[in-house]
Amino acid sequence: MKFSIIIPTYNRANFIAKAINSVLNQSYENWELIIVDDGSSDNTKDVIEEFMSIDSRIKYLYQVNSERSKARNNGIKNSTGDFICFMDSDNLFEKNRLLELQKELKKKSRPAVFYTSIDYVKDGKSILVKKGVHFQNPINKNALIKQIIATPQLCISKIILEKYKFNSQISVGEDMELLFRILEEFPIYYLDGYPTVIEIEHENRSVNYSNYSNIKQIDAFKLMFKKGHPASKVNWKLKRKKWSEVYLRACYYYCLNKSFFNAFKYIFQSVYMNPFDKFIFKMNIAFYILFRKNKINKLIM
Repeated sequence: MKFSIIIPTYNRANFIAKAINSVLNQSYENWELIIVDDGSSDNTKDVIEEFMSIDSRIKYLYQVNSERSKARNNGIKNSTGDFICFMDSDNLFEKNRLLELQKELKKKSRPAVFYTSIDYVKDGKSILVKKGVHFQNPINKNALIKQIIATPQLCISKIILEKYKFNSQISVGEDMELLFRILEEFPIYYLDGYPTVIEIEHENRSVNYSNYSNIKQIDAFKLMFKKGHPASKVNWKLKRKKWSEVYLRACYYYCLNKSFFNAFKYIFQSVYMNPFDKFIFKMNIAFYILFRKNKINKLIM
């Protein structure tokens, strides 16, 4: 059983070496590492080439900056493994991740998607262990919308990814959108156990509250909840709850960037979509927005 591990990267020369080393240290050795450089302008290529000189299993692909969905698709196209795993350049694999996956995958006879728990670490300390939804395994659409399965948690049969690709028009929420399409034909299993993926929390993460990715997420859900998309079949209450969460994150973004008109617009939409969830908290945010209170940053963070 061979694993292809795909890392899309962009100007992360200061992170990529640790990610590569965590793959080199795997106890299971039948793997290839495909790093897709999405148009970096720093010394990312130099760092990777140094590793390539000592291990032929590491491959480097360069593309003009096209965002991570195209980068992952490029990696999939050039992969030779039976199963594909994903990393980001600020992720680490625990030493036995591939070995533990191999043990579990041997038990399944048909192509499928598998995901594991993930540990979020800041300053060397675990701040959150995110696990799967235990009550539905394999997962169904209503369970899938309740959580965010990060791409680094995934291990997917190559057969599936030859048919289903990441939507290159989406750069945030692309993992969930892909999983909804796959779920129409193939099962998605949660592999319980200790986290074998580590996400390093830092201020330059592409999904932090001050990043424009929180606005891009709205476009992803507009696509997913459009009639005809598999995600549109989700229970309407769950869709409204998800919209409420997405609008709340958009409000955070505009608050932190001091665009208070837009912040108030999105907090209103969040309340409208799900008035009974975090109502007092949302009203506090609305109060601080209206009166331009400096405490809003502490309230959000």
